[in-house]
Amino acid sequence: MKAQRTSWQLYEAHRENLLSYANRLCGDKTLAEDIVQDAWLLFSRQQVERIASPLHYLRTIVRNLLLTRGRRVSKAGLVETDFDIVTLNVEDQTASPEASVAAREVMRRVFDAINLMPERQRDALMMYHFKGMKLREIAAHLGVSHALVHRLIADGVAICDRIREEGL
Repeated sequence: MKAQRTSWQLYEAHRENLLSYANRLCGDKTLAEDIVQDAWLLFSRQQVERIASPLHYLRTIVRNLLLTRGRRVSKAGLVETDFDIVTLNVEDQTASPEASVAAREVMRRVFDAINLMPERQRDALMMYHFKGMKLREIAAHLGVSHALVHRLIADGVAICDRIREEGL
C-alpha cells in the first residue's frame, strides 16, 4: 500500500510537467491528457521502489505511448479529418439510372444475339463463358476439333462485342 501511495504522490507531483511534456511532443492538449493518464495506468502497476529514476521512467512511458500511437495512426492511414471534407472531391462512380437502363438494354441485345447464333456456336460460347468449361472439354462434348471450338467462340465474342459497341 505504501508503494501505491508513493507512485501516486510522484504522479500527482509531476502531472503538470508530464502534461506539458506530452503536449510538446504531440501538439494536442486532449491527446496529451489521454497519454498521461495511460502512462499513469502503466506506471501504477510497477513497483516504484525497484525503479532507479521513477520520473524519468514516467516520461519514457509518455514518449513511448506517443510513438506507438503515431506508428499505429500512420500504419493505418488514419487522419483525423472531417468526413465531408474528405469526401468532397470523391467522384460518385455509381451508374446513373439512364446508364443502368442502357446497359441492361445492351445486355438484352447481346443475349438475343447469342440465342440467334447457330446451335454449336451458341453452345460453345455458353459452355466457355458461362459454365467455365475448357476448350478441350467443349470440343469433346460437341464432337468437334479444338481449333473449331476456338473459332466458334472467337466469332461469337466478336458478334457480342460489335453489339455492345453499337449500344454505347
